[in-house]
Amino acid sequence: MEATLQNPEDTILKFEKYATIQRQPSTITMRTTGSDSSDSLAINELEEHHTRAEENGSTDVYFTRDYIAKVNEVARNQNKKLRLNLGLPIDPSKIARHQPIKSLIQLVHRFLLLVENPLFRIWSQYIPLKLRQKLTLVAWKIYFPLHKLLIGRKTGLHNDASLEYHALTTIMYWGRLFPVTVRRMRYALSQMHVNHSPDMYPTWKSLMKNPAPCNCRNKSNGHKYGIRGHVYEVFHEMDTKRSQSTALDSKTEMTVTGDVDGNLGVSEKMGMMVGEGGQMRDLFIPDYRLVPEHNLDDAVHDITLAYEWLIYERGVKPENVVLLGISSGGGLAVLLMQALAEFQRKMEDKGETYNLMPAGGVLMGPFVDYTKPKGSFEEFVKHDLVVNDSVFEEGIPFLEIVLGSHDNRVKASPVYGNFKGLAPLCICVSEHEVVYDQAMLLAGRAKDQGVDVTVGAWKYMCHVFPMLCAFVPEGREGFQFMADWIKKH
Repeated sequence: MEATLQNPEDTILKFEKYATIQRQPSTITMRTTGSDSSDSLAINELEEHHTRAEENGSTDVYFTRDYIAKVNEVARNQNKKLRLNLGLPIDPSKIARHQPIKSLIQLVHRFLLLVENPLFRIWSQYIPLKLRQKLTLVAWKIYFPLHKLLIGRKTGLHNDASLEYHALTTIMYWGRLFPVTVRRMRYALSQMHVNHSPDMYPTWKSLMKNPAPCNCRNKSNGHKYGIRGHVYEVFHEMDTKRSQSTALDSKTEMTVTGDVDGNLGVSEKMGMMVGEGGQMRDLFIPDYRLVPEHNLDDAVHDITLAYEWLIYERGVKPENVVLLGISSGGGLAVLLMQALAEFQRKMEDKGETYNLMPAGGVLMGPFVDYTKPKGSFEEFVKHDLVVNDSVFEEGIPFLEIVLGSHDNRVKASPVYGNFKGLAPLCICVSEHEVVYDQAMLLAGRAKDQGVDVTVGAWKYMCHVFPMLCAFVPEGREGFQFMADWIKKH
C-alpha cells in the first residue's frame, strides 16, 4: 500500500503556530586540511565564478558554455595535482576495456548475479549483527597493519591523506572495474551499520555506560499517520536520559538506494555525540520511496509527512529539530525546508504567522543538482571511492528517466531553488568528492539569500567520507564537526 501523492504544501496545514526564531548573520566558514595552498586558490576562484554568475538573478547562467567550461577546467586542473589510479603508471580501467579482460569481468559479473542474492541473505539474515561487526573489525585489524607496512602512503590521492585512507583506497578502488546494479548499491548501504559498532569507534564507546551493538527500533503502523510503510523511532539500549531534542535523518545516495537499517548505527552515534548532560538526542529516520520504482515527488511527499508527524503527532517543537541529510538525503532536507519557507510566506501574506522551520540542517556531501553532470561531478568519478565510474554509469541515467527534460531537472534541483527564510545550514564535504561543486554552489546561493551557512571542507576524501569514521580519522573529524554544530543549534 502506497501513500497517495499530493502537494507537499497541503500536508503542512495541520501545524501549530510557533514564535519566530531569530537567525544569526550569514557567514561561511571554511575548514580545510592538507598542505597544497594552490588547491584552495583554485577553489576560491570557483566560488568567485559562482558569485559573478548570478549577478543578473537568473540561474540560466549556470548552464552557459562559458560557465560549464570553467567548472570543468577547475575540476580537471584539480585532478592533475592528484595521484590517480592507485599511483600505478597505467590506468587499470583502460586495461579493463580490452576485450579479453572485459570478457572475464563480464563472466564474473554474470556469476555474481546468480550467487549474490543467497549470499546477501545469509550474511544479513543468518549471521548475527554483533558477529558481523566483530568479523569486520578483525579483518580491518589484520589488513591495515599489513598495508601500512608493505604499501604505506602510495595508493591514495595525496600523501597528506591518512594511512587509513590510503588502505581503504587500495581496497575500494577496484569496484569501478565491475558493473554496478541498483540491487548491489542498495545492499551495500543496507550494511553500513556493520561498520558502526562501539568497538569500531572508541570515542563513541566512551559516551556510553552500557554499550549496545546497535540500535533497536519501535515499529508502528505508519499508515495511521498517512506515512508509507512504518514509522521508525530510534532508541538506545542504555541507562541514560532522553533529550527533548530530535534529529530527523534522511538516507543516502541519489534516492536510488539506502534504507533505515543501514543508517541505524550512524544515527545512534550522532544521537550520542550531540547529547549533553547525560541526555541522548533522539533520532527519527523516515522511510521514503526510492527511484526508479517511484519519483522524486514521492520521496519529498514522504519526508514532508514524516516531518509533520514528528511535529504534529509527537508534539516535538520545530526549534528542537535538526535535519540531517546524507548525499541525496541532503537534497531532500533542503527541499523540505524550501517547502516550509514557501508555506510560511503564503501564510504571512494572509496575515498569519507560522514558524515551522527546524533549528537547522546538516548536509553531508549533499547531492542537490539533478541537471546534466559537470565539473566535479563529471571529473571526480575518476577517483571517488563511493561514486565511481560504475556507479555514475548506473545511477545518472535515472535523472533523465525520472525527471525528464532539462527544465524539469532545474526546477527539481534544490540548489537552484529559493533559500530565503531557511534555517542555518552546516555542510560537510570533501574538496575532491563528486558533489563538491554543487555543495559550494548551494552554500554560496544560500549565503547570498541571507542564510547562515557553515562549511567544513576536507581534502582528498571521497563522497560522504564521514560515514567511514570507523576506519579513517578524517571521517571522525567530519563527524565531530557536524556534531559540534548541532550542539550549538
